[in-house]
Amino acid sequence: MKQIILIIVLLVTSGASYAIGEVKSFTVNNVRVDKSGYGFIKFNQMLEGTPAACISGHEYHLSFDLNKPGGKGVLSLALSAQATGKPIVANGTGTCDEYGVVESWNYGWIVGE
Repeated sequence: MKQIILIIVLLVTSGASYAIGEVKSFTVNNVRVDKSGYGFIKFNQMLEGTPAACISGHEYHLSFDLNKPGGKGVLSLALSAQATGKPIVANGTGTCDEYGVVESWNYGWIVGE
C-alpha cells in the first residue's frame, strides 16, 4: 500500500513540475517595469503549453525581476525583440514569483533568421 501511495505522489508532483507556459515564436506587444523592479512582457498570443495555475487575467504575460540576476537580460531581450519586431521563444517557471498572478520567466531567446 505504501508503494502505491508513493507512486501516486511521484506522478502528481512530477506532472506539476511540467506545468509551464510556453511562448512559441510570439512577438512582444509591450513591456512594463514597475518601481519595485518587477516587470512583465505582454505577447501577441496567449501562453501555450500548461501555464501556471496561479495566473489570473494575465494569460499573455511572463514576468521578471530586475533585482535578481538575469532580470536586466530579460528586459534587454524583450525590448530588442519589440524594437526589431522579431519573435521570442520562451518558457515560464510554472510559478508566479513576482506579481502572484503572472507566470515568471524562466528562459528564452529572440528567434533569428
